[in-house]
Amino acid sequence: MDFASRCAQPGVIKCVGFDSASDFNIGGGGPSGAYGLNSGIFPPGGTSDYTRAVRDTTVMASGSSSLKFTIPANSPADAAGAYFTNFSTDLSTQFGENSDFFVQWRQRFSPEFVTNLFPGGGGWKQLIIGTGDVPGTLSTSCTTLETVVQNTFTRGFPQMYNSCTGSTSHGPYNPFEEPFGAFDYKIENGMPTPYCLYSQRTVSYFPPFGNCFAYVANEWLTFQVEIKTGPRVNDEFTNSFVTLWAARAGQPSQRVIYWGPYNLSAGAPGENQRFGKVWLLPYNTGKSASATNPIAYTWYDELIISRNRVADPSP
Repeated sequence: MDFASRCAQPGVIKCVGFDSASDFNIGGGGPSGAYGLNSGIFPPGGTSDYTRAVRDTTVMASGSSSLKFTIPANSPADAAGAYFTNFSTDLSTQFGENSDFFVQWRQRFSPEFVTNLFPGGGGWKQLIIGTGDVPGTLSTSCTTLETVVQNTFTRGFPQMYNSCTGSTSHGPYNPFEEPFGAFDYKIENGMPTPYCLYSQRTVSYFPPFGNCFAYVANEWLTFQVEIKTGPRVNDEFTNSFVTLWAARAGQPSQRVIYWGPYNLSAGAPGENQRFGKVWLLPYNTGKSASATNPIAYTWYDELIISRNRVADPSP
């Protein structure tokens, strides 16, 4: 389906096409950006530089524009800022225990973004799904609930982890990596034989040796995350499931990661944290500002949040 048709499907909560100036809300400007607003852009930490997260009217998956991030040649972890949006304007749509929701987006990478290792960094993030704002309390990108898609260690394919703080069953930044055999593990456990294994790093993660879902440059890829929470027990949503699908342009989605049953971190019961906010950002923890890298770009478009799985986009 095209973007408009997918947005019109039952269960859709929010669509952001990045086609109007209001989608790129920067609030009053300055280093605080859209802080305190329902959605918008934060510039790179502590700056008023709004040249790195902009509306691009020349490259888009559909409509008239997209969201473009620029990674300068010498830049720190927060190289380009971030875009965020709550699931609803009135903050009423959030998901706690025994819930099920989906987030789909399309993303494009420049060749430099895909191939550069960005010295010192732990790998650039694609998306964070985290705690939603509540009246009087604004949630940052690093929350107990955060469930993250990331190019960890710049391996060249999407991986996932949970939580910025950890909980009873696991620590923070807990990777979704499935043990395989005595000494190996699957980094993308949804991929068929020859799988996507840690041991393949010595040859290649990609065919014919491995079968990880690779990022490719200059193409609109589609990603979709499902989070299905189980009942809350103390500081966790127990028996939860997280699924990541990915697709090349014009091809059907394939299940890349299927994680569960798993205890997602939920925060202290009295805090009542619930999933309700999405962050799009090429954040690269530990990236060295002293290292010179080729200028790189990534674009986002067609963000959809839904109670039902979202159909694949039309070619």
